[in-house]
Amino acid sequence: MSELAYWVMGLLFSIVLRTFFREVKARGAYKIPQRGPVLFVVGPHANQFIDPMVLVTHSGRSVAFLMAKKSFDLFWIGLFGRALGSIPVIRPQDIAQKGIGKLTFSPADSPESRLVAGIDTKFTDQLRARTVLGFTGSSNVEVVEVLSDTLVKVKAISEGAAKVLAEHEDGVTFKVTPHVDQNDMFSAVTDRLNEGKCVGIFPEGGSHDRTDFLPLKAGASIMALAAMSQNEFLNVQIVPTGLNYFNAHKWRSRAVIEFGDPITVTKEQVEAYKKGGESKRKAIAEVMDTILKGLKAVTVTAKDYDTLMLIQAARRLYRPIHMKLTIDETVYLNRRFAEVFSKFADDPLVLDTMDRVKEYNGLLKSYGIEDHQVMRTSFGKRVAARKFILRVVEAFFLFVFAAPGALLHAPIALIAKKISNQKAAKALRESSVKIEGRDVMATWKVLVSLVVAPLLYTVYSLVFFTYLLISSTFTLRQCIISTIIFSAVTVVFGVAAMRASEIGFDVIKSLRPLYLSVFADTEVLRLMRADLAQRINHTITEIGPRLYNSKEEFEASRIIRPEDLRYSEILIEKMNKSKNKTVDEVVMEHMKSGEATDGIVLLKAKEVAVDGKKAQ
Repeated sequence: MSELAYWVMGLLFSIVLRTFFREVKARGAYKIPQRGPVLFVVGPHANQFIDPMVLVTHSGRSVAFLMAKKSFDLFWIGLFGRALGSIPVIRPQDIAQKGIGKLTFSPADSPESRLVAGIDTKFTDQLRARTVLGFTGSSNVEVVEVLSDTLVKVKAISEGAAKVLAEHEDGVTFKVTPHVDQNDMFSAVTDRLNEGKCVGIFPEGGSHDRTDFLPLKAGASIMALAAMSQNEFLNVQIVPTGLNYFNAHKWRSRAVIEFGDPITVTKEQVEAYKKGGESKRKAIAEVMDTILKGLKAVTVTAKDYDTLMLIQAARRLYRPIHMKLTIDETVYLNRRFAEVFSKFADDPLVLDTMDRVKEYNGLLKSYGIEDHQVMRTSFGKRVAARKFILRVVEAFFLFVFAAPGALLHAPIALIAKKISNQKAAKALRESSVKIEGRDVMATWKVLVSLVVAPLLYTVYSLVFFTYLLISSTFTLRQCIISTIIFSAVTVVFGVAAMRASEIGFDVIKSLRPLYLSVFADTEVLRLMRADLAQRINHTITEIGPRLYNSKEEFEASRIIRPEDLRYSEILIEKMNKSKNKTVDEVVMEHMKSGEATDGIVLLKAKEVAVDGKKAQ
């Protein structure tokens, strides 16, 4: 791998990420060792080829990724993979085949016999030792010995698998997943680590769009232990790397990459690995357990989508209305709420809070607004009507400005959307772990745009050049110079149009609460929000010390102080009474009245007022 090619790719990825995302924030980058071998263990793998881009542009080190050979063999993706020095991996699921015939389980047999029969099967042709037979969801059995075309001995049969086979007298269809020898891949990883370089791995084995980790593969643990067992002077540092996306599949969304504390493999674990057998398995399991804990410390996971939505809703309600949290602070709070909802799921206080948040979310849905818009419904009818008209006018002019650029670039958006949807549907059909296939959508939007955008600009430039050449009195040189200028202006205008559209959509989103201020009574919604914010504050104050095992440790970890929460309650009460003031106006009025006490720093209040629009 050429270092120049790698950093050129890094520059390209930076441009791509700046275009696709509104913001990508890095946390904990100072924890990455600047020298020596590093194994980046990254998860959750929620955004296919975007995930490596984020790591490449924020790690500060040259990272070679393990990459599925299926993807590596694709022309454009393989081109990027080779430029990054990626190591191809043959994944068993990528070479799985449909089994001939059907599997069955004789009632005379039992799971202890470890025999699986076939109907019209060709086991001697299709199967070998260590081949895995998969059927009906997650039921899998590993072949130990092929006895005949219709009978195999397997390593073990779970009760669930045995039940499935016994219930289907006419047999079940199955997939054949051959065993893959990964020695070449492990050797390539070991060589790179011995050179003091970095390797990136996604231990889940593939991308997905679930809210929690898939079961981690042991490869990361084996790589570190194997490399250190072969070189006693080698010290491989494992850096757990968490990827947290906000609407990962959408243009102009946000992302956070967080690096955890490096994990050191102990000499005792290396020696246990060298012994083989049970000691080796125990060492691998210990390192994997540490890796999983490290990953959970830098990510936000939940058991399902509804729980994740509750976590985010609770975090929004907990934030004081006068404070603007950074994206990494938002991720930090999401993680703490996830811990509370997970560890204290049966606590009556937590259960009551979750039920009330669900009720509040339902009310928001009936009003058709988001939580951050609730306090904006406190305007009086006259003020709200004036603001509504002004923002309609603002949105109109923004979209008038953006319309030409949007029309010129519409083919890119339409083609990218169509192909990404097709790829998501295909990925969903071929996977047993994906929910909607959203993990591939951003990747294909970017890949399609990288191909279509230059082609589109070329077509526009050729049309413009041809028009000048035929219809104008320009010389050939003037036509070329004018076309170059036209091409540059088209790109700049496209970016400006994208930004104007982005602002325009934000303005349109702000119209709904103003409309409700004029035509509906939203006081019950604001009062419910204020009460719920107090309840969540009370819940966190009660549960927090139990989460951290001491009140002192809990207080030291807080990024939102008790005085901020009290001040927020005061502001909410004043806004509900005044009806015609924004957050920053209420803050300034509160300061001038001399009531801004309770530990609130005056300078902080002034900063809030200056950034009042964002604070809302």
